[in-house]
Amino acid sequence: GIAVLAMSMAASSQTVFSDEPLRQNWVKRGVLLQPGFGGSASSHFVSSPSVVRLDDGRLRMYVWVADGTPPWLNGHHVVIAAESDAVHPLSWRVVSRGAMVGPDPSSPIRDRGVGFPYVLPRNDGPWLMYYGTWGGDWTKKQELLNRLGLAVSHDKGLTWEVAKEDVLPSGPPGSFDAGAIPSASVLRLSQDDYLMWYTTAEKYLRFGETNQGIMHLGLARSRDGVQWGKLERPAMRAREGAAEPYEACLARPAVLKIDGTYHMWFGVYDMAPGSRAGVAVGPAASGSYRLEYARSSDGLTWTRFPDHPVLPLTPGAFDSTSQTYASVVDMGEEIWLFYTGDGLGTTGVGL
Repeated sequence: GIAVLAMSMAASSQTVFSDEPLRQNWVKRGVLLQPGFGGSASSHFVSSPSVVRLDDGRLRMYVWVADGTPPWLNGHHVVIAAESDAVHPLSWRVVSRGAMVGPDPSSPIRDRGVGFPYVLPRNDGPWLMYYGTWGGDWTKKQELLNRLGLAVSHDKGLTWEVAKEDVLPSGPPGSFDAGAIPSASVLRLSQDDYLMWYTTAEKYLRFGETNQGIMHLGLARSRDGVQWGKLERPAMRAREGAAEPYEACLARPAVLKIDGTYHMWFGVYDMAPGSRAGVAVGPAASGSYRLEYARSSDGLTWTRFPDHPVLPLTPGAFDSTSQTYASVVDMGEEIWLFYTGDGLGTTGVGL
């Protein structure tokens, strides 16, 4: 069994770019959760939904909230949850105002808390929550220090305990995943076969006053959802300078498998038009996130539809400049896409 796993993870990944129009008809329902919805813990920030369809048809949304806004050393970062009847998806009730997972002052990598939750329900074992840690002093090198952690729940996702703090150690210097690993999406294909697509930083490049991480998507495989083996190459790379504007990050993938095909929605961060690494263009080098889409027959080789955002921006709304950090749910006749709006979460989460 171990040899088979090792061979499969040594396979080569590839991305095929398609210039065909992206034919997805989404209907926006608007913002669902705004800062403050869960009390003081969520007063400034609501981001990165992970939505689970419960056995009785209700929906539970786990979100990253904070009582401070970026940069990330401000405030405390915790995961809380809210529930909704699928018949009334615009109305949500807070499950617990207290942190389900939060800061540990004694932890060098989680003293500020956690973010980017991804919850995997299971009927034959504890539920699993993968999260990104916030901790340490990233200002020393202006490089994020996120690690991917794991919490477990024995009561169907209502209470959680941290099980492991560094699920995926970074690769060696110069590798595509040499830096931070802040978020992941996991599918359970069978009883002992799990696939994980994760966000990871390869390096940092200077764009004027901004030290920008270059982030790709990696792939890992597991037999139990706890111990993971990583693919040696990224599942999908940011295009960097091959794109205009400069494409710096691929972020927080959300993956569904429907009728044998993998579907991925992910955030794409472009720098401001004309930005180039090493060129002092000032703070205007900062750009914005948009959601894009790719599909695959094996979860490894993807057909990507670049420069075709999934959703239009809505002037004056919570997503007037940015859309990212999504969660997708197969509702049978429809697919529902929950996503984060402007400021990475300063305006909330919508549908």
